[in-house]
Formats: sequence, structure tokens, C-alpha cells
Amino acid sequence: MRTLHQSVRVTLTALLVSASIEGVGAQLPNANPAATGLSGAYTARARGYDAVAWNPANLGMPGNPGFSLGLLAVGGSSGLDPISLSDFAPYSGKTLPATQREQWLQTVTTKGGEHGSVDGGVTFLGLSAGPVAFQVATTVAGSSTISADGFEALMFGNAGRTGSPTNLSLTGSTLRFGVFTTAGASFGFSVGDGKSGSHLALGVTGKYIVGNALVMAQDQGSATSTNAVSMNFPMVFSQPDSNPVAGAGVGADLGLAWSRGKLSFGTTVQNVFNSFAWDETKLRAKSGTAMFNGETNVQDFDDKPYSGAPAALRARVADDKFKPIVSGGFAYEASPMLIVSADGRQQIGDGIAIGPKTQVGGGVEFRGIPALRLRGGASYITDGWGVSGGVGLALGKYELGVGGALRQVNGGKEPAITINVFSIR
Repeated sequence: MRTLHQSVRVTLTALLVSASIEGVGAQLPNANPAATGLSGAYTARARGYDAVAWNPANLGMPGNPGFSLGLLAVGGSSGLDPISLSDFAPYSGKTLPATQREQWLQTVTTKGGEHGSVDGGVTFLGLSAGPVAFQVATTVAGSSTISADGFEALMFGNAGRTGSPTNLSLTGSTLRFGVFTTAGASFGFSVGDGKSGSHLALGVTGKYIVGNALVMAQDQGSATSTNAVSMNFPMVFSQPDSNPVAGAGVGADLGLAWSRGKLSFGTTVQNVFNSFAWDETKLRAKSGTAMFNGETNVQDFDDKPYSGAPAALRARVADDKFKPIVSGGFAYEASPMLIVSADGRQQIGDGIAIGPKTQVGGGVEFRGIPALRLRGGASYITDGWGVSGGVGLALGKYELGVGGALRQVNGGKEPAITINVFSIR
């Protein structure tokens, strides 16, 4: 049965690796390491081109620069849970003890499977001039799930945990990976004259989204038995030709900002409407079926028309939308050297997930050292928590920064990092 073991393990390992790519989170990704270092507490603070991704109303607020420019801001996060890559690391090049595999399997079973995620992006250009700003960026978003039985097959093969062959099901195993390029333009304007000491502004962002690539798969009853492996893992994917447009749509975000004295507040609703959809004429399918029983070796991984994909998988593609995201936060300048901020963010409904669906975080920025910005924060996120930190070097209007975070989700660790290569504010 060695061939059966190897076939199952190769398939499941590919699922794990596909969701462990280093990647940054948001449809228009965060281009500022300060936001990462502050655990995402930036809705009330973002100014200049950062306002496109965070809150367009800030373009109409005091402190917004007359001009800002950013090039090549990159970042990302990825992870596996509940068994993370850091759990596997000590056994690289070594035999994984059966006792450790058994312990991990119990954890995965309790958590309902092994999950992977990746979200990342690069901002090619961020630009603002007074109340107008522009950002163009590419974002990746991916996730995978391996059922508890699938994880058992990965750890022990279908020979079983005790050496006796057993029946295992991969039902519930899924894979999704998408690449998007978005161009967004924002405008913010003040409401009132500010003579009362308070300032109020509104803002809007218009977006054009292109779907560059899609891979989506869903198990339809793959299983191992005492003498056979049966695979049924159909896949839908965009055609890997020279056309980089596999879907498209437009969307809009609305923002509000208010400040009085040292206190400021901001709130946004992203994707108030969003028409993005995948172009079915650009998609193909694979049956992903195979049968191995020691004597018979039958498989079908040939490309097929999209219409040949199972109805359930085509329905998932149709539902692959950008859903509304509501966020709000405040910032308080406790002193010229210290700024405190906090944010909350919630995606409404299930759809394309870039970053945690729920996040509540806060952070502190210290400016007591000339030219240095020291940042730290903590957050609650969907099924876990995170801590963050970062540093910025400000030389006149030029700033170079790096921000990092470590999240723990369902017991697994997810590292994140953001770096800006060139920024003038």
C-alpha cells in the first residue's frame, strides 16, 4: 500500500503549501508600516495617499499634506492553524515521531480541520494632492482547509495510526486563491468652517477592480479505504494565457472624519456597492478524479470547459464577491511625543476574505526620539489575537518604515510584515 500512502500525502501536502505563501491585507492594501505596527488602528490617522485604503474623509481634515507620494510598499501575512509552520520547523530533515503526530491529530480534530490562509499585496503607486488621492495595487488572498481525516492521512497514510488500514474521508477539504489589481481614487472635503474648534469631513473612494487569477477547489467525496484511494477533488481556475483579466467590477467606499482638539475620530464603509464578478468565459475546470487500488490506476486531471465543473463549485465562484466592511476608530494626541489610537473592523457576510473578518486593535506611537517613530499594539482578531510593533525613520518629508505583527489563530501562528521603500509626506 506504499503507493496509496504517497498519493494521499502528496495531494494533501500540496494543499498545505498552497496556503502557506508569504503575502498584506485589504482590497486596497495598507501601504504604511505605521498601521501594521499599531495593529491596524489607523482609520482616524491615515492622511495623504494612505486615506485611499483607510478613510477618504481624512483628505478633508487638518494635517492632510498638500502632497504625498509612495512607491513599492509591500507586505503580507500567512499561517497554518492549529498546527503552524513553526511547529513543523524543529523536525525539518528528521523523522516526525508518532507520538507528536498523534498529538497534532487530536488538536486538528478538536479544531475541525487544519486551516491555511494568505493575504498580501504591493502598492505600486500612492499619490495625493490636497483633497485628492490615488492608489494602484495588487492583492492576493488565499485559504485552504484539510479535514481531520485528511490530516490523519497526511500524518499516517491510510495504513492507520496503529498500522491497521482504515477508512478516511476528505469531505470538507477546500482550496481558494485569487489575485486582484485595484485602482482607487479618493476625494475628501470638509463640512463647516471649523470655527467652533471642531472639524468634520466626508469622503468617497471609487475603485476599479480586475481579477487576475483564480483557483478554487472543493472536495466531492475523496476517501481512502483498506485497499483503495478514491479522489474526487474538482477544480476551477482562470486560464493561464496572456490575458490578465479574468474578472472585473467597480466599487465605492464612504468615509466620515471628525476632530476636536487632540481627539479625532473616523469611520468608513468599504464596498457600499461592488459589482466585481469573475468572467466565466475565462475560467476552466478539472475533474480531479483518480482511483488507486494496487491494480487499477485511473485518473482524470485534463482541462475541461467551465460548464463541466460541479454545480456546487460554480455556485461558490458566483458568490466570490467583495462584501461590505465597516470600520471605525479614534486617535488621541496625549502629548507631542505620544499618540494613542484604536480601531474596530468587521466584514459583513461571507465572500472574498482579505485579512481577518473581525479585528479590534489599539496602538501607541512614541515620538520622543528625534527622527524616530516607535510603535506597538495589540489586537483581537477572528479566532485569535495578535501583537505588533514597528519603527519609522523620518528625515524631513521622507520616511522609511517597517512594521510587523505576530497573530495567533486557533493556536497557530501567523506572521505579518509591511515595508515601504519610498514615501514622501
